[in-house]
Amino acid sequence: MSVIYEPEYRILVDCLKEYRLQSKMTQRELAAHLGCSQTYISKYEQCQKRLDVIEVRKICASLGVSLTDLIKEYEERLLLGGLH
Repeated sequence: MSVIYEPEYRILVDCLKEYRLQSKMTQRELAAHLGCSQTYISKYEQCQKRLDVIEVRKICASLGVSLTDLIKEYEERLLLGGLH
């Protein structure tokens, strides 16, 4: 399996995973909300699957986070990491 190595992508995935953990939702629970398998969640959290914006938006909605808030957090982390 290939791993998506770009630091920018890792930051995005970390944001999504942290929002999931903050919501106290397991991978299995998130998968049930999205109508997919737990493996799907695991693969994107391990950067083995690249998400598109539609998928990210659905994940955000399931976690009760706006896409706008996710992007703001993502941009802040990029700046902090010197990856603007």
